[in-house]
Amino acid sequence: MCCISMLFNRQLGMLMLSVFSIVSALAGCSLREIQQQTQEVANVGYIKGKIKVESDERGAIVVLRFRDDNGIPVKESSIIASENGEYTFPVTPGPHYIAAFIDANNDNKYQEEEHGNYHGHPTIIDVPPKQTVTIDPIVIKGKVLKPDTEVRSVEKTKAVWRNIGEVVTMDDPRFTQDNYDMGLWKPADFLDHAEGGLLFLQEYQQGKMPVIFVHGVLGGPTNFRNVIQSLDMRYFQPWVLYYPSGLRLDMISYYLVEAVEQLQNKYGFNQFYVVAHSMGGLVARSFVKKYVERSPDNVNKLGLVMTINSPMNGMSAAASGVKHSPIVVPSWLDVEPGSKFLKGIHSWNWPKEIPYHLVISYTDGESGDDVVPLQSQSQPKLQSESTRMYIFNNDHVGTLSDKGFLQLFNMILSERLEN
Repeated sequence: MCCISMLFNRQLGMLMLSVFSIVSALAGCSLREIQQQTQEVANVGYIKGKIKVESDERGAIVVLRFRDDNGIPVKESSIIASENGEYTFPVTPGPHYIAAFIDANNDNKYQEEEHGNYHGHPTIIDVPPKQTVTIDPIVIKGKVLKPDTEVRSVEKTKAVWRNIGEVVTMDDPRFTQDNYDMGLWKPADFLDHAEGGLLFLQEYQQGKMPVIFVHGVLGGPTNFRNVIQSLDMRYFQPWVLYYPSGLRLDMISYYLVEAVEQLQNKYGFNQFYVVAHSMGGLVARSFVKKYVERSPDNVNKLGLVMTINSPMNGMSAAASGVKHSPIVVPSWLDVEPGSKFLKGIHSWNWPKEIPYHLVISYTDGESGDDVVPLQSQSQPKLQSESTRMYIFNNDHVGTLSDKGFLQLFNMILSERLEN
């Protein structure tokens, strides 16, 4: 990561640099390695399917994904199917297996007495680059039958999935700017070294309202240090989503949906809040859309959503990067104005049942907060959907430490909790 600091200002990130400075800075870096990792992310495909339950056993349906490694199934991730049994896995191109079981004891782990089944015998699912493969429904009738040939799987679930609900502190050694930089340029290395996850900053406590914080590009949990320190810990418990900001935003929001579902299955909490900064606001809107589409009842579980200085209408700088840069970071494709991702989240209408607080900022003499223009932070559709809109005279990151914002933030959370 020797030259990452040359590429980006710590706070402004990709959004403020010219293409020429990017090319110049990359000359001393591992250009080939960065290109390889960004291409791997760009080639991600999806496996979609449905589970049909014809069993009297009750519980959440856990769907498992295995990567085929020379005939050996290697478990990499697990998710919880929606109420109607549907599921989606973002996957790297290549051969995979899918299995599912009814989690009767809510531990997210398969036991032999639990009912389940696998796709096929099991059968390999070959996913081409950038393609979605929809497989036939998996029917669960009883205990898992022995396959035609003996299958011995290997447990190699990625750390980002194992870390769901892991308790850390804000001084965790993985929360460094070097790792935040790595997450933009080398997302695969980030997942190996910084890991990421939906992390707790204290042990789970029944009765305290979870508040999920979602950072932006080149950011991480420490961006919210002052905001989190201002929380009244008698009533709230902070969780942080930690992810590599170079990934496609749909992948990140898919992960957040699954992580929340797993934690709800484990702890049974009825409501939570989401607070997002910068590009995290796009992730948050995509998350809310997917979460509500999984079940209409989920609108009652989202007690509050707040976006802060978010480029909700995209960034022209991202479009310039896509057009001219020798390396196209996958997340740029989603932040580019008019992208398929942006059209998708804005063609959908925000549910009236979910309070949405829109925070925007500007600096003197500028048409935005030094990073995101006001027209992207506060497009008319967002204003009409928001419960309230708040304007601060501060810069892109400075708002998160603004005393006026911190006071307002806690007042909004407290009033919502009382209601």
